Amino acid sequence: MQRLITQRHRANIARGELLQLIADGILTPWEALVAAATVDDKALLRLTLDQLITASPGIGQARARLVTTQVTRILATTEAHSPTGRVTLAYVLDEQARGRRLLAVLDAFISHGLIREEGDLPVWTGFPFTPCPVDTKEGER
Repeated sequence: MQRLITQRHRANIARGELLQLIADGILTPWEALVAAATVDDKALLRLTLDQLITASPGIGQARARLVTTQVTRILATTEAHSPTGRVTLAYVLDEQARGRRLLAVLDAFISHGLIREEGDLPVWTGFPFTPCPVDTKEGER
C-alpha cells in the first residue's frame, strides 16, 4: 500500500511540475505536450488539454474549452467517446490514431493563437512515435 501511495505522490509531483513550468512561462502548452510525449513518464499522460491550456498565464477555461471543442470537431467525435470522457494527453498521443489526434491539437492550437511561429514547433520526423534524433554536432563532443 505504501508503494502505491508513493507512486501516486510521484505522479502528482510530475504533473504539477509540468503545469508549473507552463504557468511560469518556461514552456508553452505545445512544448509541454511534446515533453509529455517524449519523457518516459506515463503520469503526464493523464493531464488533459484543458489543464495544459489553462496553466498558461492569461488563458482561461472558456478559451481552453474552445480549443478542446475544435479538436473533437476535427476528429468528428466527442469527449465522451474517449476512454476517460476527457481529452487527455494519452488520448491525443495514442499510437492507434497514427498522429491524427495530434494533428487536430496542432491545428486547434494554431487557430487559437497558442502557436504563432514555426520555431514554436519542436517536432521531428516520426514525432511522437520515434525518439528525438541526436544532433551530430552534439554527438561529436
